[in-house]
Amino acid sequence: MLKKGTLIILFMVLLLTACGPVVPQAMRKEVDGSLSFEELFRDPEAHKGKVVLLGGEIIETKNLREETQIEVLQRPLAYDDSPRITDESKGRFLILHSGFLDGAVYQKGRRITVVATVRGRKVLPLGEREYAYPLVVDQFLHLWPRRSGYEPGWTIGVGIGGTIEIGK
Repeated sequence: MLKKGTLIILFMVLLLTACGPVVPQAMRKEVDGSLSFEELFRDPEAHKGKVVLLGGEIIETKNLREETQIEVLQRPLAYDDSPRITDESKGRFLILHSGFLDGAVYQKGRRITVVATVRGRKVLPLGEREYAYPLVVDQFLHLWPRRSGYEPGWTIGVGIGGTIEIGK
């Protein structure tokens, strides 16, 4: 039979590993952590071949002849690599995925995280103007579960009906 202290340590290890990042450690080592999305957005051509970790909210998924193109509204990433639920964004980017991804699954509003290689820039119409998207080719995609209106974080109750949210 396990001692109480051993059970507590085992529980804490399980709890911490369950809340960890989704990107495999081997892929994380390839990511250029010094490259910000703002720098990538400003000049994608200068960063061709670099590996980036990005995330955001899907705007549109298009199936092309041999690949799928996902347009994403960039969002800052949380501790677990999930795109934060926020109005903050530094722009849009495009993910190219070799093969078919169903637009009914990879649909507008879903959150996505990607480890990808920068291919350059792709200019497409956005409304009545031209928009220069950073273009990346995925190595790893993670589609997050549909939102329930709840983002993980700590909540501390204060008084009746009031809360302070920490960690968002």
